Amino acid sequence: MKSIKALFGTVVLAGSLLGSANVFAETAQPATTPVQQVTAQTVATETQATVVGDKLNINTASATEIQKALTGIGTKKAEAIVQYRETHGAFTSVDQLLDVQGIGQATLDKNKDRIIF
Repeated sequence: MKSIKALFGTVVLAGSLLGSANVFAETAQPATTPVQQVTAQTVATETQATVVGDKLNINTASATEIQKALTGIGTKKAEAIVQYRETHGAFTSVDQLLDVQGIGQATLDKNKDRIIF
């Protein structure tokens, strides 16, 4: 009985060591996943939170998030904001929202303090 336990213990220990060796071998190899090909801009955009407190990141928010977070913005205006951003690049100023069709000064004034970049 003792020899069976000893043999079992040896097999378990050997399996653990071999499993650990595989983990180290896998981590030592360079990663070849597509994640390495992600640009710095993409990483920065993905890591920025869309909503911070009561503020909305206009450059990362979806149309649905924009619609929910901003006053006077319905489905069409939210989609127009996202479309403008995709066409012209990230917003760098709140005033750029005036270039989006359907966004006027009154809507901008209501939401200025809710928008971050």
